[in-house]
Amino acid sequence: MNQKFISNVFTSTLLIGGLVVSSLQANAAGFHEGLNNNGKTISSAKFYEVLAKTKMDHLGYNFGKPDEIQTLKDISGASVGSVWVYRDAVQKDNSKQDAHFVIIDGKLQYATLSNAS
Repeated sequence: MNQKFISNVFTSTLLIGGLVVSSLQANAAGFHEGLNNNGKTISSAKFYEVLAKTKMDHLGYNFGKPDEIQTLKDISGASVGSVWVYRDAVQKDNSKQDAHFVIIDGKLQYATLSNAS
């Protein structure tokens, strides 16, 4: 089979699995770590602490269902990955930030924080 096809199937399986697991324990109102923190923001220090301990197959469990999933495409238009977006999820100073997780070929490439949109 084609390596790219297998990679796309694997990525899709991880995304769907993460969403299924997260839908059992979270909503899209923000991050959580345990049921009592559902929908609350976390500090940027806590964000990076949890991120450092998170394996790719636990991304949905540790951070919940994303508010938005954006598809990443290459120049030819083929899907190569996705970006999970969590709105107003991280508290920094006196403002809230959005968290973005970039997933390419089934691997978490990087996570960023940006001003809330």
